[in-house]
Amino acid sequence: MKTRGLHRCVLQASLAALLLSTAVAAHAGDSRALVGYYPSWFEATAAKLSATPTGYTHVILAFAKPDFAWNGKTWSGTGLQFASSPDALKKQIAALQARGTKVVLAVGGATYLNWAPLAAEADKPGKNTAALARFVSDMGLDGIDVDYETDGTGLKQIAEYRGAIRALSNAARGKMLSLAAWSTGADCTKATGTAPCGGKSGVWDGRTGRERLVFADNSLFARLSMINVMSYDAGVDEFDPVKAWSLYRALVPSTITLNIGFETAPEGWGPARLVATDDKAVCPGARIKADQFGNPVNKPYSVERALKDGPLSNAANPQDGAMLWHILKDQKLPRCGHPVVVSPRELELTARVLLDRQRSASPAFSEDTDDH
Repeated sequence: MKTRGLHRCVLQASLAALLLSTAVAAHAGDSRALVGYYPSWFEATAAKLSATPTGYTHVILAFAKPDFAWNGKTWSGTGLQFASSPDALKKQIAALQARGTKVVLAVGGATYLNWAPLAAEADKPGKNTAALARFVSDMGLDGIDVDYETDGTGLKQIAEYRGAIRALSNAARGKMLSLAAWSTGADCTKATGTAPCGGKSGVWDGRTGRERLVFADNSLFARLSMINVMSYDAGVDEFDPVKAWSLYRALVPSTITLNIGFETAPEGWGPARLVATDDKAVCPGARIKADQFGNPVNKPYSVERALKDGPLSNAANPQDGAMLWHILKDQKLPRCGHPVVVSPRELELTARVLLDRQRSASPAFSEDTDDH
């Protein structure tokens, strides 16, 4: 006889064990990725950075301005808002790296939108790319993350986005380049063609199909090692994060690690309530009704379901994993039934157990267990 109940009990026991442990072995070469964004404006000092939970393989510092300047002494001109000095932050970065965590600089975000000067440096050196390269070197960072969040899918935006990727790749000077991809960016529209989406167009949100248009220039893929899908802030009535991730996985070469994204509630837009495991999806906003093409889903909006039906169900890249926006968002979490929604710490622990289960030789991590 097969049972999933035992699997769930073991998963919960594994989470409890991790809560009691002081470290999680998350940084072996074959580990699945767990990426956490770290907003510079959310802390009083850089001391919290090195206290980031050990389950993360990558921490991304947010956000630097595309029109970047660096004087080597202060945050002026960078867009970063740490209260502590660059020298203090550099020590915190080194502490994370010493335990095996990569630390990356995110450029852009929702408020820094002056991309034109940087994009103009795609094919030639310029002051913005030079300043970013110096900063990455001076701070000992492991790379750069592209966060192009300008609205629109017109020729101007697509050309600027492509130029930004090239320019930031040049600024990374051979270090890793990752990219934050819009939730519906791999969806289909009339402009992209609808064949990859079963002949259907996705729900239009101003950026639908954007990354599909950008990566029509597939030479850009050679510059990227990781893509983090922002599969949140889209509600649960007409959006399925697993569908979004799957469309990106079909679009992006398997050499690129592709992570499904999460945000703890309340999200920046919509009533969605992310929970840790399927059994906790008991409140409004915790179940996905349909995907962006109108197909019924009726599944939990949970970390467990997203990982099991997304990265863990696809063998394209054994390092595909998860991303969280953001690590420090643990205040005023709403309830979903009796417990609160998933916290950043619970999300990290849940994701780490699920992502590592395929690497474990223990039958405790199997989907189905023989019940004798």
